Amino acid sequence: MHDNRIVVPGDLLCSSNATNKSGPSTYCCSGNILSSAFGYIKEEFHADGSKTVLVEPLKTAGIVPYTGAIVLAKVCSITGRFVRCDIVAVGDVYLAGPFKGLIRREDIRATQRDQAEPGCCFRPGDIVRARVINLLGPGAYTDTGSFISSTSSQTLSTLLTTQAISCSVAATNDANISGYNSICLLSTAEPDLGVVLGFGRSPENSFLELFGSTSGSPLVPVGWTEMLCPHTLTRYPRKVARVPDELITQLICTQLE
Repeated sequence: MHDNRIVVPGDLLCSSNATNKSGPSTYCCSGNILSSAFGYIKEEFHADGSKTVLVEPLKTAGIVPYTGAIVLAKVCSITGRFVRCDIVAVGDVYLAGPFKGLIRREDIRATQRDQAEPGCCFRPGDIVRARVINLLGPGAYTDTGSFISSTSSQTLSTLLTTQAISCSVAATNDANISGYNSICLLSTAEPDLGVVLGFGRSPENSFLELFGSTSGSPLVPVGWTEMLCPHTLTRYPRKVARVPDELITQLICTQLE
């Protein structure tokens, strides 16, 4: 167990015994202490050698996506013209719940824009760094409970490590922008934007070999248009973001722990 690690409801924290005591936002089940909230693990140590394990719930973020912001998003679905995703962070600030994001085919890359194929640039589950270029009309997205329950601890851990990528654009508190009632139009048509972390697995057929899986081992960038599975050496097409090598190493190590 790591102090300050982010957890979701139901995550196992540690075993329940005379040394480990259940604290706020946790509960005991079958001899284990589990999280009952979405937040950070904290430990309070006592003079008798015991400790209280608790979860500090994440507070509602005071920021929403705005035009020009650099955001982190998780790809949800792909069509021939669009990539739908959930925006989960603006700059280095995590959001209380996801915002709808949309990447159009012509906004994927800066050159040969009309020839970009969304299915060959992104796959569901990818973590993408993108820029907000516009806010579209109302599109309510308020079911944060389903977001928390459907987001794996692996993805949340990834978001913790990828926050360093999105620090180049400062946060804003523009009260005139209501991100909760808007769909954010996103662009990855810059060298620093695109997939920062993808997942793949050993292909079971030619379709998986071409497009990759929605889950599996973290992929390593090997160019602007390809990522490589370090275990199977299978290559997957992606629109790859330019990120420092040391950050890629950190992301992979985090996923493999």
